[in-house]
Amino acid sequence: MKKILLVDYYGMCDNKGNPIGHSPKVLREYRELIQDDFQVGAALSPCLMEGTEGLFADVISLKYNINAKGYKSFWERITDKFKLLHNIRQVMKHKEYDIMWFYRTDFFLFFSFYMHRKRNGTKMIGQVYQEEFIGGGLAGLLNHIYKKGAMKFDGLIYTQKGMAGFHPNTLYIPDYYYDEEKYGKYRGQVKEEKAVCLGTMNPYKKLEEVVDAFNQNGMRLEIKGYFYDKERLGRLLEKKKSNIEIQDVILSEEEYYSLLAGAEYSLLPYDMEQYSSRTSGVLQESLFLGAVPVAPRQLLEENGMDGIGYEKIEELAGRNWMLQEKKKDKQDRLEEYSREKIRDRLLVFLEA
Repeated sequence: MKKILLVDYYGMCDNKGNPIGHSPKVLREYRELIQDDFQVGAALSPCLMEGTEGLFADVISLKYNINAKGYKSFWERITDKFKLLHNIRQVMKHKEYDIMWFYRTDFFLFFSFYMHRKRNGTKMIGQVYQEEFIGGGLAGLLNHIYKKGAMKFDGLIYTQKGMAGFHPNTLYIPDYYYDEEKYGKYRGQVKEEKAVCLGTMNPYKKLEEVVDAFNQNGMRLEIKGYFYDKERLGRLLEKKKSNIEIQDVILSEEEYYSLLAGAEYSLLPYDMEQYSSRTSGVLQESLFLGAVPVAPRQLLEENGMDGIGYEKIEELAGRNWMLQEKKKDKQDRLEEYSREKIRDRLLVFLEA
């Protein structure tokens, strides 16, 4: 049986070492997809190690986590980049695997591949969540490095339909797959006339504008997730009215699913100048759990999702947007995210 290594060299954690984001969920789900056909190992940042006992043939503990505190000095940001590069080098020392699947990537992985010769003997798979790594006046150079580095992978997995697909060997699979056993028990939950905004509360989300809008429209809104910037959290708590609840919390999987399943609306207030051409796991799970996405129209279009789209977040200050047709994707949309279909396509890709 071939050996495959699932890699997350970019473990994000809080000050207590608790993981932030969806990496633990994705790690488990990908393992479940391929465990019958491969001997599966994992190379992970330390904060992602908990709960892996007995699930993998072997687990490699990488040296560094990345702390998710809000403000970082210039030198702290530079130090983080060296931590990432060290973790990547640590992974690449292992030659005993037939396939390495970097299921979380950033620019510095592609930079590392750009700077080194193509690895022979191990199939390298990278996962891509956006088309470009943009950076103001350096955009041209960054994209050159990104694409040259990406070509040293044997294949790329895209998580958004319609991406450029410049690599000759690509596969599209969504961030998450639909598993009736996992999501079905939540789908019958009674819906409340409220909106929820869930996930990590990072600079990509226009939370100030959201609070302003819901202060005006009076609708119930629950903003729950880990706040990178605690000062920002304080300002939002001072600004909000009583119809808005804000919690700085790392939600358990059960809490997250229950909140999403129990809400009529799922609010995704991304700043599209920073989030263009990216996917959203929360958007997909809104479909799985029957919450109507309320999001920038561009995000819905780029991800091929129905929902209530807006051009400017200020449109949510009134009530007219709630009168739009609440397009809830039917069962045939869930077929696209079927666990079995995704598994079959993935296995063909990995074995090719």
